[in-house]
Amino acid sequence: MQPTNFNLVTIITILKKHLQQIIALVSVCLIVTTVVLFLLPKYYRSAAIVVAANPALADKARMFNTNIQGLYSSFGSGDDLDRIDGLANLDTTFKLLVKQFNLIKYYKLKEKDSALALRKAVLLLREDIDLQKTDLSQFKFIVTTKNKNLSANIANKMVLHVKTMVENIWQKNYQSSLEKITTAITELETEVDDINSTLKSIDFTQSTSLTYTNKRQALLQQLQQYYIVANEFKLAINNHAPALYIIENASPAAKHYKPKKLDVLIATLLISFLFGCLVVLVKNRK
Repeated sequence: MQPTNFNLVTIITILKKHLQQIIALVSVCLIVTTVVLFLLPKYYRSAAIVVAANPALADKARMFNTNIQGLYSSFGSGDDLDRIDGLANLDTTFKLLVKQFNLIKYYKLKEKDSALALRKAVLLLREDIDLQKTDLSQFKFIVTTKNKNLSANIANKMVLHVKTMVENIWQKNYQSSLEKITTAITELETEVDDINSTLKSIDFTQSTSLTYTNKRQALLQQLQQYYIVANEFKLAINNHAPALYIIENASPAAKHYKPKKLDVLIATLLISFLFGCLVVLVKNRK
């Protein structure tokens, strides 16, 4: 069997012979790609960067116990970043963004059923939002849309919504505790008033009167403690401890994120040239 002669010199000779055809193919591919690139819409990316705050900052004990104030770090841990991630990924968050920025119109959804349109807009928005935890314990809200201002506004609104959600949870917990303390205070005050009325309206023996007096004194001491606790809860509610720290607000992008025209054109040039060479060699394989 006679071996096939297939060496580099032969390959170069064949390619030189058909160089004009290869250049023509590359030119056509570049022209088509350029036209498509200019027809494609431009997408703009904006990112807001935050770090988690330590949830212990909302602890009322931190404000009233000077011995432990220095034990609290201002920054949270990886678990706190996971909490931010979980809240940001809720459908509630995405529905709020869809409604506030009228994204059903932005995505050009024509469904007559508003619930279905909302659901489709949420799914499309999820594709345009990238939530990232970095190695530097930061969290990024990255939004990509066809409108540079819209991208920045969605990212900033998302940060604000997550921040408010976490802080409201803390506020509601303290508010609930304050309501319970207030109810207990009202009951104790009523009990003290009843004892005072009883002591004034009925004559008692000295021992019985002393018993009621001691009971009233114990209730007053308990009331004093409840007043202190209630004031602590009020201060904790007004404390407004941050849920996260905004390191960088999202701002409108200076240039579009995609399509990356230069990268695409370079890739088209290389691929079309290699494809043209391959076609020429296959046609002249004998």
